[in-house]
Amino acid sequence: MNKANTCPQCGAAASGDESANLCPGCLLKSASNDSSASAAFEQTYVTPAAGKQGFVAPSAAELDALFPGLQIQELIGRGGMGAVYKARQPDLDRIVAVKILPREIQGDPAFGERFLREARTLAKLNHPNIVAVYDFGQVEDLFYFVMEFADGVTLRDTIAAGNVKQEEALRIVPALCDALQFAHEEGVVHRDIKPENILLDKRGRVKIADFGLAKMVKGDEADDNNLTGTHQVMGTVKYMAPEQMSTTKNVDHRADIYSLGVVFYELLTGELPMGWFAPPSKTLGVDVRIDEVVLRALEAEPSRRYQNASEVKSAVEAFSSASHVAPVAPGTPVASSTAEAATTGSAVRLHKLLDVTETRYRTLHHVTFIAANLLVLVAIVVALVSGRAFAAIPAGLLLAAIVTMIVSVQLKKQLVWEVTYKGHLIRFDNGGMLAEKLYLDDGLVQKGGFGTKMEIRTKIKAGEGLGDEIIVWFTAAFRYCRCRIDVEERVQVTPRKFGNANRT
Repeated sequence: MNKANTCPQCGAAASGDESANLCPGCLLKSASNDSSASAAFEQTYVTPAAGKQGFVAPSAAELDALFPGLQIQELIGRGGMGAVYKARQPDLDRIVAVKILPREIQGDPAFGERFLREARTLAKLNHPNIVAVYDFGQVEDLFYFVMEFADGVTLRDTIAAGNVKQEEALRIVPALCDALQFAHEEGVVHRDIKPENILLDKRGRVKIADFGLAKMVKGDEADDNNLTGTHQVMGTVKYMAPEQMSTTKNVDHRADIYSLGVVFYELLTGELPMGWFAPPSKTLGVDVRIDEVVLRALEAEPSRRYQNASEVKSAVEAFSSASHVAPVAPGTPVASSTAEAATTGSAVRLHKLLDVTETRYRTLHHVTFIAANLLVLVAIVVALVSGRAFAAIPAGLLLAAIVTMIVSVQLKKQLVWEVTYKGHLIRFDNGGMLAEKLYLDDGLVQKGGFGTKMEIRTKIKAGEGLGDEIIVWFTAAFRYCRCRIDVEERVQVTPRKFGNANRT
C-alpha cells in the first residue's frame, strides 16, 4: 500500500497533502496549532495605509517586554489588520492570543477614540461560537486585543484536505448562524466571513474569529466613526456581498448572510460560486433541498436573501430533521420547495436563465431623451421671443429635437433580452416607450406596469415545459437597468431516507 495516500493516524484514505497527509476527519480533530492559529486570525484585507507602508510585526521578545502580565511565546499569524501572538497568562494559567494592530492604520488623530468604542462592543460578544475578547488597550504606540486562543484547525484547512461531507456541513452552518445572529443582535457586522476566520477546535466546536472589520450599526453609536472607517471596501473579495464592493455606508448584517452562503457553497462543493455557477446538487449530487437554502443566501439583492441568520439555521435544521429527502442526479440545475418536497414527493427546480445589468444604452437613452425635450423647449421660447422674422431658428431646433428623439427611441430598443428554455424563446422587451412586454415564442403573453421595480410571472401553457412558471424581475434607474429571468420547473422526485441518500 502506498502510505502517502493513507492517514498516518487512522489509516483512512488521505488527500496527498505533503504537509500532513491527514484525512479530513483527523484534520478536523487534531492539527498543527501553528498553522491553524495563524490562518484563523490572518486578515486578507489590507488597509490603504498598511498597504503603502508594509506592516512589520514586532518580534515575540520585543512584545514580551511591553506586557509584564503575559509571557509572549511566538508569532503565529500576520495579515493586513495586524499580527497575532500566542501567549501565556500566568495569573490565570491559560493560553491566550494577543493581536497587535498595525501602526500604519493609527494615523487618524481620532483613531484612539474609535478603537476604544469598537473594542468595547467586541468585548460584549460573549458567545460559545465566537472567539472571545478578554482585554484590550494601548501600550506605548501599539493598540492590542487579548483574545481566546482556540486550539484547532481552520475551516480552510479542512476544505483543503478534501470536500467536507454533507452531514458535516449541516453541523457547521447552524453553529455559524448562532454566532452571527448573536453578533447582529448586538449591532455588530463581521464583514469578513470566510473559511480562514472559522475555527474548528479539537473538540469539534465551531468558532468565528476576527471581528476586526466589524462595523457597529446599532444604538447611539451607529455612526461612521468606527474602527472600520468609511468609504472603504472591506472584506475578502471572493466572499463579499455585492453591496460591499462599492461602499461600506449602506452595508448591514445581510452582507454576512451572503458571505455565509459562499462558505456553505464551498463546504458542499469545494468550489466558490463565481460568475455563472451550478447549484450545489448539480456539482456534487447532494440533496436537492440544500440548493434552495444556499441560493437564497447568495441572492445579489439583500432584500431577496434571508433577512436573519436564524432563518438560515431554521432552514438547514428543517432539512436535516426531515425524514425523507429528494435525491437528484448530478448535472441537474435545481432548487426546491422544502415543505412540498417532504410531503408530496414533488419539488420546484429553479433555473436561473439570465441576470444582466445594462448601463450604456440606458444612460444614453435618458440623456438623448432629455436633450430632445430641452430642444423643443428652447424652440418654443425662441419662437415666442423672435417672432416670424427668425422662424428658421425654432424650425431647426424642432428638427434637431425630432432627430434626437428618434436616436433616443432607437437606443431604448436595444433594451431587449432573449433566452431559450426547453425549445421556447422567452423575450423581455423594455424597448417600447410604454409598458414592458414579455413574449413567449414571439407571442405577447403579458405586459408590465410603470415603476422602478416590477415582477412579471406567466406559465408555459403548451408544449415542452407545460405548467412551468416564467418569472421576470426588472429594476430600472436613470443610469442602469437590470433584467433577471428565472423559470420554476415542477418536477416529481423519489423520496428516500436521508441517511441513505446518494450513498453506495
